[in-house]
Amino acid sequence: MGQGSFRSVLAIHDNWVLSETSEWVKTLRVSEMIIIGFVATFLVAGGVFAVVLSPPPSPCSGITGAIRSFTIIVDLNGYNGSGSQPGTWPVITVQRCDTVVFTVINSDTQAHGFAVASYSNAGLELVGGDHQKLQFQATRLGQFRIYCTSRCTVHYLMQNGLLNVT
Repeated sequence: MGQGSFRSVLAIHDNWVLSETSEWVKTLRVSEMIIIGFVATFLVAGGVFAVVLSPPPSPCSGITGAIRSFTIIVDLNGYNGSGSQPGTWPVITVQRCDTVVFTVINSDTQAHGFAVASYSNAGLELVGGDHQKLQFQATRLGQFRIYCTSRCTVHYLMQNGLLNVT
């Protein structure tokens, strides 16, 4: 093969390499665009889901309510003598967004519980002679039952307390 033939083969070879390289570059650019499109779609969808699925803001955001403190004495007469009270006892009223602090003192020798529906369903468990605090922000309007969570000899006397949030 002569010198001229070698150059024409090299030129053909160079065109083939150039042609193959430009197709590969085009394919790579299309693949990159598809990947960028998927990433952008997932980011936008993730942001939408984060906004849609995030919990609503607290109705008390930016509001400082008063601190309302209450002492509950638990003994053989129930909560603050609820055994000698007709109907609902104790009845406690707070304003929405107030911080509610219950100091619960078990003056009995047996264990007792203390809970507020919707705010502390698990409640507190107090062994004889124990005292504990239960604190929360009253964010929900309504009436919420105050009740004992432990089975004890005077359990029935501690099922009718009421927290009013107005």
